[in-house]
Amino acid sequence: MRWRLQFYNERRGLLARYSVEAPLPAAATRFGWDALRAEHPPPRRKKRPGLFELAERAGGQDPSGWVLYRIVQDGQPGSGTVTGAPAT
Repeated sequence: MRWRLQFYNERRGLLARYSVEAPLPAAATRFGWDALRAEHPPPRRKKRPGLFELAERAGGQDPSGWVLYRIVQDGQPGSGTVTGAPAT
């Protein structure tokens, strides 16, 4: 199956779109995160994360500020299934 994923970075105001092949939404999410990190590598951290960063991660936000905004199964025109998926 083909999946379309959108990731949003509120700090930068960016929306990144990816299309991946995967049998399940969880696998598509992993492939999408891999594609996102390849294009937008996380910044180097020199210190341990603070409480605010740890709270963001618990809320599903990646340390670099990206969140999975939308995942849609790419099917026939006009028909798409919207599925929620946890950030990994």
